[in-house]
Amino acid sequence: MTILWFIIWLICNNVGANEPLTFDPVNVWAGTLLAAVALDLGSSHAYSQKN
Repeated sequence: MTILWFIIWLICNNVGANEPLTFDPVNVWAGTLLAAVALDLGSSHAYSQKN
C-alpha cells in the first residue's frame, strides 16, 4: 500500500504542481501517507491471530 501511494504521489508530483509533504500542518498528501503506513502496519496484526 505504501509503495502504491509513493508511485501515485510521484506521478502526481511530476505531472501536476509540485506538492511537498508537510507534516506541520499535515496536508492531504502527508495525511494519506500516514493512513497508508497505518494500514500496512495494522494488516500484520489482523492476520497474525490464528484460532
